[in-house]
Amino acid sequence: MQPDLVFSLGCFCRTAWNLRAHFGVQQAYPFDWWITPARAMLRMMEPGFRFGIAAEDLTLVPPGQANEDSVYAHRLNILFHHDFPRGQDGRVLPITPEAVARVNAKYATRFGRLHRDLAAARAPLAVIGQPHPGWPADPALRPCTEAALNGPIEPAELVRAVRERLGARLRVLVIGFGNERTEEVEGGLVVIRPKPAGRQRTPGVPPWAEPAAVFRAGFAALGAEPRAA
Repeated sequence: MQPDLVFSLGCFCRTAWNLRAHFGVQQAYPFDWWITPARAMLRMMEPGFRFGIAAEDLTLVPPGQANEDSVYAHRLNILFHHDFPRGQDGRVLPITPEAVARVNAKYATRFGRLHRDLAAARAPLAVIGQPHPGWPADPALRPCTEAALNGPIEPAELVRAVRERLGARLRVLVIGFGNERTEEVEGGLVVIRPKPAGRQRTPGVPPWAEPAAVFRAGFAALGAEPRAA
């Protein structure tokens, strides 16, 4: 059965882009545009979780190679790379109460949408692209409130943990980079492929959404058909 609901559980925006390109996903869900360690995502999928941030919970992360800084929420252990306004130089503007309120409203809506759509779906599919182990020792970030939100997690255990929180109807596809393997697990599939060497330049794919070929291999292994042209 082809999925009637497809959504990203992280860990980067490249997952959301590839889902939109392959499946024609149009709705936005919470983990589309964050950088989210797998254990932080699992915490936010627990029953009773309510999204909310405060200005004192946030810190700016120094610019990286792209000369863009980012916003780290240490209680949730996630990076908001796309949610706060930037100036003409690409840097995040001073964070205001109004900006925080907009983010809180946006993600309250997206979490509500995810849970409603999931409850209505007959064959939902969650996709996790390259599970993120977090930042347990990154000097650029203030320590996360809970060490349990950082650390690697085996793909099979990740599938089990997601379904434990979101229901046994859910299938979970984990796509990662490494020595090639395809592993069927209860309720899901783990597809690992070597990350192509050098910069990828797939026509029609932005550089930050690469490697699109690895995502396509994951979708093909699952038997998930692309949207009709």
